[in-house]
Amino acid sequence: MDIGSLLDIANDRFPGKTAIISEDNRYTYRQFKDRIQCLMGGLSTLGVKKGDRVAALMWNSPEMMEVYLAAIRLGAVFTPLNYRLKLPELLYLLKNAAPKVLVSDEQCQHLAGEAAAQVDDLGHLFTTATRPADGFKRYENFLSAHEPFDLKASIKADDPCQLLYTSGTTGRPKGVVLSHENVIWNTFNMIHIRHDRPQDVSLLIGPLFHAAALNSHFTARLALGATQVFMKKFDPERLMAAIQQENVTALPANPTAFIMLMEHCPPDRYRTTSVTTLSSGSDKLPDQVKRDLLDYFPQAKGVYDVYGITECGPCISCLSADDSMRKTACVGFPLPFVQVQLVDEKDNPVPTGRTGEVLVKGPNVMNGYYQKPVQTAEAIKNDWFYSGDLGRFDEDGYLYLIDRKKDIVVSGGENVSAREVEEALYTHSAISKAAVFGTPHPKWGEQVTAAVVLAKGHDINAGQLQDYLRPSLAGYKIPRRIRILESMPESGPGKINKIRLKEVLVSINVK
Repeated sequence: MDIGSLLDIANDRFPGKTAIISEDNRYTYRQFKDRIQCLMGGLSTLGVKKGDRVAALMWNSPEMMEVYLAAIRLGAVFTPLNYRLKLPELLYLLKNAAPKVLVSDEQCQHLAGEAAAQVDDLGHLFTTATRPADGFKRYENFLSAHEPFDLKASIKADDPCQLLYTSGTTGRPKGVVLSHENVIWNTFNMIHIRHDRPQDVSLLIGPLFHAAALNSHFTARLALGATQVFMKKFDPERLMAAIQQENVTALPANPTAFIMLMEHCPPDRYRTTSVTTLSSGSDKLPDQVKRDLLDYFPQAKGVYDVYGITECGPCISCLSADDSMRKTACVGFPLPFVQVQLVDEKDNPVPTGRTGEVLVKGPNVMNGYYQKPVQTAEAIKNDWFYSGDLGRFDEDGYLYLIDRKKDIVVSGGENVSAREVEEALYTHSAISKAAVFGTPHPKWGEQVTAAVVLAKGHDINAGQLQDYLRPSLAGYKIPRRIRILESMPESGPGKINKIRLKEVLVSINVK
């Protein structure tokens, strides 16, 4: 089975049922499939074929998922791009992916056009905006000008389905290639563990350029023929209004979004009893936030706390709703058909209760990193994916995450490569040494924090450094705190000891 077949199954079962609800449109499954097949017809006239990349730089929308499903039904590889990126970051991804088609929207079309102008062989640009920017064709006109295309490509389970870019410890993002099989197994696992139902109404607020929103939520609910409500951008009050108006039953979000929701929307002002399923991911969900959520949504029996990595489709383990208050700081059992083991630095299995690196094996693990065979071989050894995360198992077989071995900061659900931010700091002539890491934050989970040593004869303050970074880095990557030091602790010649550095900064109240 391939992912495109999930649309056929949902349409066969529920042709007249509402599939998608957005701020602008409502589509039944029949209407949704008709639009996708018209888009397939248009893409086929452009020569889009099996293995080509079709990219989208868009906020959440039905059109973005039309591009997704039309592309993969033709055998192409869907490549969603992070709309929060700045021009140099986006330009790198477009040159790396080399898509044949790029679809954007009103919010992103100018950035997309700027980047596309510097990329060879990207001749097909479309926008959902009513007034296309220079170089773009109007998406709706293109779709309506073509007849439905009924013929799906012949697709095998291990054929590429998605190319998703994720922050890496080497600085530049790596393209994760997920096959149809990877996504199918992730879909099955999440439906099984969450007890998802066709009658669910799911509110999707996470960005669809992330594997969690795209695979664990949209694709899983599509497979069941459920109804999905799209939000372009997270807004607590509009979210609560949508829950009431559409009788939303399932609400997935990251810890930051849940915290902001409860801060901005007192429960006595809203009807929250329709929500029966809560799920969280991307970062650790504090127990107090869980308790507050269950008070806020009294019909939910618990919170599904999911641990995942893009390279694994993304889901690896999940703490069930029933266990959510029984096991603290826990990410539950490995999912069905997923193997997890913990090893020490010599690849020896560690005993129960001891900390080791999380290794994952299963049909959910990626094909590899796009055009990076060396990095793929480093990450996958003997079919085991080395996650870079540190964890432990308790005596009941539940998994607990301890820390990240990889140099990644997770802030508000976004992964930030410390190396990438450090490289950006080093381009300033005033910087002699730079170290970037995460420090605890009550809302974002972690915030990006930097320590720098200035080159001799230079003088610059934290605000000026932040201003310097803004044109080249997405806002969520810019350090919220920058501490200027005379020297940094080292663990070896020229190697900054970040563990000791964090201790030093905490002692001088960098929060």
